[in-house]
Amino acid sequence: MGTDYSENLFNDDALQKIMFYHEWSGKQIEFKVFDLSYSESITNDWEEVALPRRINRSYTWSGVMRSISLGWSMPAYDLKEAQKNMSNCTMMVRMMYPMIDENKQITGGNPIWHLGLINWIHHSDSDQAASKDRATMLAGFPSNFNYNIVPTDGFLYDGTKAYPKNIKVTMGYTVLLDDTGAFGWSDAATAGTSTWKGPKSFPWTKEIS
Repeated sequence: MGTDYSENLFNDDALQKIMFYHEWSGKQIEFKVFDLSYSESITNDWEEVALPRRINRSYTWSGVMRSISLGWSMPAYDLKEAQKNMSNCTMMVRMMYPMIDENKQITGGNPIWHLGLINWIHHSDSDQAASKDRATMLAGFPSNFNYNIVPTDGFLYDGTKAYPKNIKVTMGYTVLLDDTGAFGWSDAATAGTSTWKGPKSFPWTKEIS
């Protein structure tokens, strides 16, 4: 059938792969990255405060929220890879569900994930690219997962079962504060003297003067 040369591109520990780790199950899923779309949104929240008998309003900072949008394609070289792609997407959906007891009652807890994508999405306190080690990945949770087969690209068959030759997915990911704790700028008495007190590679890389 020929050679799947994409294996040469993706045989590194993490090169060109999106990696997900699920805390509860310990399961880790990797996807080859084709047609990647990647963006981040950092939202600065300010609360409006109405002052009595004042025309102008006051605002108080209340927090920062970081969210990631990802999309990629999964073209399958052969039936085995098409089956693996569908299996991985199946597991991604399962990992969004809660823990339940033997009576099928939700037992609590949050389904925490870890996400890694080379040196773009990685643990805040690491200057290294994300790897299969979850300690190098970024903690958070998926806000959505959108699964789209591409019928025009065709299907591969195993008996009566059909597997798409190409799947396109998009998802949102909300970042949680990781185990480095709170960080920000030092509390300086004089304006212009505050220094960054946090991971040197947050959120993407070190500062270059």
